[in-house]
Amino acid sequence: MSDSPAKNEKKKGDDASFYDAKFGIEAMQHEPCENGFTWRSIVGALFIAFVMFPGIIFMGLMIGEDMGNAADWVVIILFVEIARRSFMTLKKQELYILKYTVSQLSSFSGGTALGGGIFAFLVYQRYQRNSEDFANFGIAQEVPNWWAPYGDAAFEQGFLGEVWWPVLAVTIFGMLLNKLAQLSLGFLAYKITVDVEKLPFPLAPINAEGAIALAESSADKDKKGFRQYCFSIGVICGAVFSIFYTGIPILTSAFFGKSLQLIPIPFLDLTQAIEGVMPGAILGITLNAGLLFTGFVIPWRIAVGMFTSTIFFQVFLNTILQQTGNLPSWSPGKDAIQTHVAATLDLYLSVGIGTSFAIFAVGVWGMVKALRRYSKAKKEGGDIGEGLDMSKFWYHNKERGDPSTKLMIIVWLAVSVAFVLLSNYLINAGLEPDERFPIGWLIGFAFIWTPINTYINARMSGIAGQNAGVPFIFESAIFASGYRKLNIWFAPMPLGNYGNVADMFRVCELTRTKLSSIFRAELLIFPLMLFASFIFWSYITGLGPIPSDQYAYVQKFWPMQAQMKALWASGMQEGQSLLLDALKPGVIGAAFTVAVSAFAGFSWLGISVQYLYGAIAAVSSYPHMAVTIFSGACLGRYVLAPKFGKERWQNFAPILAVGFGAGLGLVAMLCIALNFLWVSIGVNY
Repeated sequence: MSDSPAKNEKKKGDDASFYDAKFGIEAMQHEPCENGFTWRSIVGALFIAFVMFPGIIFMGLMIGEDMGNAADWVVIILFVEIARRSFMTLKKQELYILKYTVSQLSSFSGGTALGGGIFAFLVYQRYQRNSEDFANFGIAQEVPNWWAPYGDAAFEQGFLGEVWWPVLAVTIFGMLLNKLAQLSLGFLAYKITVDVEKLPFPLAPINAEGAIALAESSADKDKKGFRQYCFSIGVICGAVFSIFYTGIPILTSAFFGKSLQLIPIPFLDLTQAIEGVMPGAILGITLNAGLLFTGFVIPWRIAVGMFTSTIFFQVFLNTILQQTGNLPSWSPGKDAIQTHVAATLDLYLSVGIGTSFAIFAVGVWGMVKALRRYSKAKKEGGDIGEGLDMSKFWYHNKERGDPSTKLMIIVWLAVSVAFVLLSNYLINAGLEPDERFPIGWLIGFAFIWTPINTYINARMSGIAGQNAGVPFIFESAIFASGYRKLNIWFAPMPLGNYGNVADMFRVCELTRTKLSSIFRAELLIFPLMLFASFIFWSYITGLGPIPSDQYAYVQKFWPMQAQMKALWASGMQEGQSLLLDALKPGVIGAAFTVAVSAFAGFSWLGISVQYLYGAIAAVSSYPHMAVTIFSGACLGRYVLAPKFGKERWQNFAPILAVGFGAGLGLVAMLCIALNFLWVSIGVNY
């Protein structure tokens, strides 16, 4: 029996509301911003710090991942389900701050992307100083004691032992300064790129949509909107994929002592397979399906630019360079990583520096032109909507929870001064004036290069969704200065790239979360991370040596990284000039000129410069990720968008992507917990 006309109309109306594009994230930007740091965020932080830290640490030791996304979504989904069963409603602002709190506690940039806070870094440094590579290069005993302790005492004494006191003092103080610089300078970059330049930040909606979807799930106990359906589909896809991608390798490593990888991690390397036909070329593919979902979201022009650039340079141009003798560091038998290192030293280090300066120059020129238009329109009393209004940089948006721009500048200046003084003391204390590292370099790092590099990165992310930065600036400065003491290679330096913070504040804005919530959360995160990191790393280091066969990733990569660190640190002492040879002023100048000319040409021809931003971001990158992302972009553009409709698909894609990450993380964290339990039982019993 067919449905009545009334029922058909009702069904049609339900479908329209389900698919309607007005449910896009832009539709809620009129809502007021609310505080997201509540008691629920505090409970979530305590949960991650005292329940999930062991799994996060083990994941880093096992496969070199900090598992930030996995930990985020495990905690968030758990809290949403608890809230549903407790007849409570979680706001999207609370969920985003909870996610931010979890991500900050579960990841740390030191070492090899190990999770578990500051003591992950200390364990990594202790290994390096006491490694065979440091001993073979003759530098183990000369490494400063404030970087890592040396000898048996380093392993016999706990982290509160006397040999660790200088290490803890320098590391904690340096980390605190870095955090303050990150928040202050990152906020200033956000003000320029979002408020003044109005850049779109194409990947920011992914995290925003995830928090919004789960907030809807918490609020609507019975009715499910399109976000919840899309998120659930993404979770299922991610969970199924994770069983084969992370689950089987982790569990087989625990139960059988050897990891079985059905899907190659981190990528399928085809470099050696094609070297007979295309010597020097780098080719491979990342089989992580999550990158397909990234391709769904990333702008089409960016994906095309990335794919075209990396294939042209890393596959075809590398072959030509090798055959013409311009890739001397390459030799047959090298895999993708070794070939990439060779090509970087021979060419792409200089290319990357030139193109990064081009991005900065183009960005500054664009701002100057827009400011001129604004000034002219203001004088003539015309429309100033298209110009850049620098008054927005100084505007204190209290409704959004902005801190004072002037206060953030003062904080950044004060922190930079403190960072320069700390670095200068650690490097130059006790040295004669003619032996000291020039403090001018430190001042230049803090007050000139760090803001420039932060802006370059924030602008690239704002336009192309890609991070960018000039590599080896620190190493270049050391070699150029002629300073020969070993301690500078281990000192905390006032040199950073905080452009990614602009993304984080942009997501805050999209979820209508007050920016002040981030600063309040940090007051809890920093001390909590120190305490939890100390407890669990003290326990895990007591289970057995690190690295060892129990931890596959660090067993494979830590010795190689120790060797590279020792090579850099001993370079000046041995009269080596590896980096100076890699810096080619002619190539840097040519890359800068070509990039700037390309921007000018594209602008004159009316072609979107997004192609160029995507291309520049991928010039010196592995092709592996670009191939997978481009495949996802093609699938979304030519198959899924026509099927669902362009507007509907634009709404679906970000939520599917974040759901996939959640499903991947849930299964991965479950397998980690089983692995860690098995390892603990095996060691103790």
